[in-house]
Amino acid sequence: MDTWFILSKELNYYGIRLLNSRECQFAKGDGKIVTQGIVKTIRQTKQTIKKYKKEFKNLWDEVSVLLLEEQFEISEPTSEKMIDLFVFSLKDLSKLLLCFSETDDSVYQHSIESALNRDIKEFSKKQIYTLPDYKIAIDFVHRLISRLSYITRLLSFACMGKKKISLYDIKMARGISGPWSNLDLPMEERKFPFGQEVQKREKAKKRQRRYRKGLENYNNDGRVGEGHYWRELRNEPFLWSDRKDNDPYPHRSLLNR
Repeated sequence: MDTWFILSKELNYYGIRLLNSRECQFAKGDGKIVTQGIVKTIRQTKQTIKKYKKEFKNLWDEVSVLLLEEQFEISEPTSEKMIDLFVFSLKDLSKLLLCFSETDDSVYQHSIESALNRDIKEFSKKQIYTLPDYKIAIDFVHRLISRLSYITRLLSFACMGKKKISLYDIKMARGISGPWSNLDLPMEERKFPFGQEVQKREKAKKRQRRYRKGLENYNNDGRVGEGHYWRELRNEPFLWSDRKDNDPYPHRSLLNR
């Protein structure tokens, strides 16, 4: 797979079909297919990003105003689930602020930190029930902005054309590190040519111990063994009185030798 093929497949996943290095196709909200230039699509996408950024800022302004409200009435009993959801929303919003250097020492940061240092009894029922909704909205808008920014970057690469884009080496995701890694490999990644490498392993498979167990002396004197024979020395029997020396399994007493 060349770089242009990977780029077109990635854009196709987001609903954009590359016709060439200048034009693309995508479906509008009403389902109508539109064909237009890539540069124009990039310009429109950036305008949409600006609108979402403005809405993103407005949501944070409303959150800061909500948390700064003081409670003048007696707090009504609130369910434990809503309290946990409120605390989780506060913590998650504080983590999200760490992603933006512009929010350092801002009103948003101060409002979230002051809310985390307050007792839950100081918040009204309105604040506890409204903040999780704001948190979901902020996450959703942030996801839309990140998605559109990624599409804009892909379209900018497409404007370079097949020849220039082939000079770039696009890395494909191979999962995470650890015991569950490499489980999301792309199609045809696990294939390998069938040749002498596989044929050489056939004899090794036939010589496996599970196929030869009890038949070691078959061609010598004609006798065939019966039962299961352990060849592992660690599994040989030993006297219980000599278990400290002959026991094949390690014990803590071996550390004192």
